[in-house]
Amino acid sequence: MQLDAFPERVLQYAAHRALADGRRRWRATNGQYIQVLSPGSVNVHDGPDYTDMAILCQGAVTIAAGEFHARSSDWYAHRHQVDTSYRNVALHVVLQDDRPVEGIPWTLVIPVADVMKCIRTKPLAFVPASDHVEELQRAACVRLKRHVEHARIMIARIGMREALRALTDEWFDRMSARKSHPVSADVQCQLRLGICHSIMGRLALDVNSLDVHQILDTLRTAELHRVALEGRSLRREILMNVVFPCCCAAASNDRLVVLFQWYWSVPSIHHYAALRRRFPGYDQSYMWQQQGLLEYVRWYSPVYTS
Repeated sequence: MQLDAFPERVLQYAAHRALADGRRRWRATNGQYIQVLSPGSVNVHDGPDYTDMAILCQGAVTIAAGEFHARSSDWYAHRHQVDTSYRNVALHVVLQDDRPVEGIPWTLVIPVADVMKCIRTKPLAFVPASDHVEELQRAACVRLKRHVEHARIMIARIGMREALRALTDEWFDRMSARKSHPVSADVQCQLRLGICHSIMGRLALDVNSLDVHQILDTLRTAELHRVALEGRSLRREILMNVVFPCCCAAASNDRLVVLFQWYWSVPSIHHYAALRRRFPGYDQSYMWQQQGLLEYVRWYSPVYTS
């Protein structure tokens, strides 16, 4: 198997499944035998790939983080050696050991055949309990925070106007990769060129110049006026994934409160069929509910990115 044949995230999940058999004894590269009593949780955020792993070696149990790489040299390529968030890594899980990593107790080379078997075996779908409102709210909050942080970095790097255009391009690229939301090239170009001159775009550019009480009305008005020839659903997607994160990234605290009020109270425009199929017990009446479910998909589907 070519190591580059699959995205690293797919390999990461497959290796995690391979480690899930707590009865299996593995031989690390230092010659010690270990058992992964618990593979911990897959971390889809910044930091080590696996958290709260339980590793048994020579009668002692170590609770620590784990990191997966296709090649052990990726540890240095990703500069983990200078990142303090990786200090708690005790197990380096790799498919190819091409460069020893200092300071990690165990490096484990997982057979490629084991990883391929886990990729071919369809995992059981994770469906959280539909009454866990707080969990869904947390997922919606995590999703918004990630988008806002990305917008903040883009704004600091290239300014608000170019950030709006760049984030619009990124969103269309993601949709194209997932083969969803087909939009003509002309409409995409018009949206990109017109975003800064639209009511939505002006909201992001002038969010701190508007009176606090004007923000909700401006958000409602923005959804009623076309940027180009897009429909209302596409306009909501651009607002949610591009403009709103930029607004939150730039807004003062008092205006941020109003923006959050909108996020947690605005009704959804339509239901996502894919979410209805996967989470049939969940309501999609509000946009934050959809955002939380989309974050669930990100957390529990290895090939999904958003």
